[in-house]
Amino acid sequence: MTATAAIGAPIELALGTVQFGLAYGVVGSGQRVTDDEARAILQAAAAQGVRVLDTAAAYGDIEQRLAGLCGTTPYSVVSKIAPLPAGCDAQTAARLVRESVERSCERLGPRLHALLFHSADDLLGPLGDLAWAQASACCLGLGVRLGVSVYGPQQLHAVLARYPVALAQLPGNALDQRLMAHRFDGVELHLRSAFLQGLLLADAAVAGARVPAAAPALKRWQVACTRLGLGALEAALGAVKALPGVRCCVVGVESVAQLEDIAAAWRQAQPLYLPELATDDAAVIDPRTWRTP
Repeated sequence: MTATAAIGAPIELALGTVQFGLAYGVVGSGQRVTDDEARAILQAAAAQGVRVLDTAAAYGDIEQRLAGLCGTTPYSVVSKIAPLPAGCDAQTAARLVRESVERSCERLGPRLHALLFHSADDLLGPLGDLAWAQASACCLGLGVRLGVSVYGPQQLHAVLARYPVALAQLPGNALDQRLMAHRFDGVELHLRSAFLQGLLLADAAVAGARVPAAAPALKRWQVACTRLGLGALEAALGAVKALPGVRCCVVGVESVAQLEDIAAAWRQAQPLYLPELATDDAAVIDPRTWRTP
C-alpha cells in the first residue's frame, strides 16, 4: 500500500445543512438535528473558520429557517433551485424556476452566494434553455452565481457544453475518484459525499450490511486505513484533498462534537492519493442505486 501527496490549491471546508431539515444518510441517528443543536453547530463552525454553507429548497424547511439559525454570523450560502416535476410544460417550468429563485433570494438575502439547479436533468432536457434563461434573468444584478448539482464529471461536461456554469457541486471521496480524470477550468467546484453518507466512517460490517453492494470496497478501504496508520476520518479527508480543482468540501454533521472532530481532522489531513481504492461502480458510489435492507 502506498500513499502519495497530491499538490494543489487549498480546499476549504464547508458545512452542509441537509441534516438540519431532514433525517439523512444511511448511517446516522435517523433524526433531524434540532434547532438548538443546529445553532450551536453553526456557531462552532464559524469558530473553526467555516465560511460557506450548503442548503437547498428541497431539504425540508431548512432554507427558510437558515437565516434565523445563523443569526449575525456572516456565512456565504449556496442553495439550489427545486427540481421541476416530470412532464411540466414550458409555462409551468418558467414559473416554478422563477418562484424557486425568488424564494431563495428572499429567505437568504445578501448571504446567498450561488444557486444551483438541483437536478441537472432540468438543464439537459427539452426545457433546459428556458429554465437557464429564467434563472439567469432572476439573478441578474443580484450578485448570485448560477450553477448545477451533478452526479459525476461526465454529467457536468454535458451541462457545460450548453451553459456557462459558474459553480458546480459533485460527489467525490476515497472510492469515487472520477474527478481525477477531468478538469473544469473556470468552474468553482464544491465536493459532496466525502464520507459516502457516513459509510466510510462506520464499522465495515455495519456499513456493508447497510449497503451490501459496497461491502467489498468498504473492506478494502478499512484495510487501507489500517496499513496507513490513519483513522477513517483523517484518511477520508486526505483522499478528498487529493482530488483536483476542488474549492470547497461540503460535510454534514449532527452535533457540535462531530463538527469539531471533522475540523480537527481537516487541519491534520494531508492529501492522499489512493488509486487502488477507486471504483466507478454505481452500485458502490451512487446512493440512487443503493438497495438498503
